[in-house]
Amino acid sequence: MTSHRTATEAQPIPSIHFNLDELGARISQWYDSHQRELPWRRKWRETQDPYVVWVSEIMLQQTVIKAVIPAYARFLETFPNVQSLAAASEEEVRLASRGLGYYRRFNFLHRAAQVLTQASNIIDWPTSYKDWLKLPGVGQYTAAAIASICFEEPVAVVDGNVERVFCRLFDIQEEPNQPRLKKAFFEIGNKAIAKQPPGSFNQGIMELGQTHCSKGQTECQHCPLSSLCLANKRGTQKLAPKLKKRQAPIEVSMEVIIPINKENKIGLEERPKNAKFLGGTWGFPTKLVNVDGEKSWDGTRPSSFESHQNERIGAIKHSITKHKIQSDVYVSKRYRNKTIKWFDQGSVEENLVSNLDRKALRKYQNSAILN
Repeated sequence: MTSHRTATEAQPIPSIHFNLDELGARISQWYDSHQRELPWRRKWRETQDPYVVWVSEIMLQQTVIKAVIPAYARFLETFPNVQSLAAASEEEVRLASRGLGYYRRFNFLHRAAQVLTQASNIIDWPTSYKDWLKLPGVGQYTAAAIASICFEEPVAVVDGNVERVFCRLFDIQEEPNQPRLKKAFFEIGNKAIAKQPPGSFNQGIMELGQTHCSKGQTECQHCPLSSLCLANKRGTQKLAPKLKKRQAPIEVSMEVIIPINKENKIGLEERPKNAKFLGGTWGFPTKLVNVDGEKSWDGTRPSSFESHQNERIGAIKHSITKHKIQSDVYVSKRYRNKTIKWFDQGSVEENLVSNLDRKALRKYQNSAILN
């Protein structure tokens, strides 16, 4: 398969070769007939509460739907409304969002909930795209999604799925997340959404990118936009958009230490705020190992603690953002610090925020120490 474009310079965005009202209508009609039944959509229909949409949009950032579904149910069970979220502690919010990674987004969600509830228990919800942007952690995509779904404001979302759909519609064989392309797609989307139910259009174009126009494969024969799509006509779906350049991962060596006391309980501690990884979360004590094999605690330690020789039980692998972590796992029966909390073996996992710690715990549970 060859490309129809040979220029090495950035391709100009082509003239719009179809009616934008028709584009909007096709997407909205397709979504109304083919939308998946997802928990946050059902919750919105039942409650008409912007909170349940907001939580889902935060969770879905850089996280696959399969991982979000159980976490979403757990989060809403813990914090059923914005008032309960605002009243929670940071640690309670971390535990409710455990396993999803990118925990900073939940810190912002927590802070924004506190902003909304600081004046009264009766929430005066922002109703516009511009007002949602004023809340901590709410960017253009999230603001557009909530404003369109909950308040029917015709403002278009632009995420990775939308970028991919538009790149194929116009056969743009470039990396899609460029500022000039984002701006162009936002303008096109705003024109296409103008005469449509905005929630249906925005959810429809994102769902199209998740399903029929996905990164791995295309199902053009079932796509409502196939007759409008230049990449489909030219057979260049695998070239548009161009794959983003992947940064080489940063290799990290680490040690995770699992404290055990005389009652066979497992110890967790709050990681220092200045830790390089997972700062402020409760988990297992962690050391970093440099290229020379020298070891140091990740973050500033308490003024008094004890750490003695530990028993290695295996190794785990984990990734945090661009870091590729290789960690040895140790058990220590004499590790102590003044802030450590002890948990029965059966209740440890529910108090772990990070999957790094969960992997270490499973390594311990499967080790010869317990057999």
